[in-house]
Amino acid sequence: MLLRKCIRSVNNRTCLFSRILSTDKTPDDSPSVQTGTPSEPPSTPEQSIAADHNDQYVEKEFVKTSESLESDYRSDDVIKNQETPDPTPEPQHIEMLSNLNSLHSLVTNHHKYLKNVVIRERPITRDDFFNVKSLFTLRDLFESRVHLGHHIGCWHSANSKYLYGIRNNMHIIDIASTEQHLWRALNVLSHLAYSGGSVLFVNNRPGYKKIVKEAAASCSEGQWTVARQLGHYEEPDMTWFEKKKPDLIVCSSVNNPLSKKLLLHANKHLVPSIGILDSDVDPTNLTYVIPGNDDSSQSILLYHRLFAEAVQRAKLVKEHFRMDPTARVNHGR
Repeated sequence: MLLRKCIRSVNNRTCLFSRILSTDKTPDDSPSVQTGTPSEPPSTPEQSIAADHNDQYVEKEFVKTSESLESDYRSDDVIKNQETPDPTPEPQHIEMLSNLNSLHSLVTNHHKYLKNVVIRERPITRDDFFNVKSLFTLRDLFESRVHLGHHIGCWHSANSKYLYGIRNNMHIIDIASTEQHLWRALNVLSHLAYSGGSVLFVNNRPGYKKIVKEAAASCSEGQWTVARQLGHYEEPDMTWFEKKKPDLIVCSSVNNPLSKKLLLHANKHLVPSIGILDSDVDPTNLTYVIPGNDDSSQSILLYHRLFAEAVQRAKLVKEHFRMDPTARVNHGR
């Protein structure tokens, strides 16, 4: 491209010089001797004006070409004289980068520490912090006969959404729903124990008194297993409840008259409750329901084993954080 411009400029210059020489001649400079060739006719005014316009156009093109060539030469000189930058950073830049990296690591560690503190203070912000979902499986529920309900003639209409179907005139409880509700109840129970709340295990049936007492003793919580004598009915004394009010009630005999009285009294004092909801149980006075069989000793044993393990796990985590305040939170999902 540069070579073409040079050639074009030279051609324009030669044309311009030839025209200048032809126009600068005067009659005085021309020889006075006449030759044998005939003289050209004199130019008309129109032809002289056209020639002047052509000369101006040639001069403009020459100026433009010279300016473009000069700019190209300057750009080439700038490119040649431009020095390549040194890829090696200067010492002050290296120091600045190291300071930024250290500041970023400091902020990241502080963010992790704050997140750790928040989770310790409020572990409920993390889903399944105590990993209660690993305490049981659907097979455990099935083998413990949790899915067996009552006869179809003695069911409560409010429990229809927890029933799977009917077999041999017996209602079958949906253990998939039992699994979800049991996870939620165990999560609530463990968080309350982690916060230092008190739990009261309640069952007023004489056959399950031993199971409830062992579960309450294993996790250092209270229990109420007073059974009513056959043929006698006395109004239960609830003064002890007002003196030592628990933070949560876990009841596995909701249909028992004494348990009903206690749950009604707990609702008056705004005490939440967890209850086993059989197919014939009224869920009105329960805060957290667990659909399942409440008549089988195997199911009652499974329930209280899970309740005690959830409370024990929460207390162990709390003791671990108390002994080592800088311990990392790695529980739950």
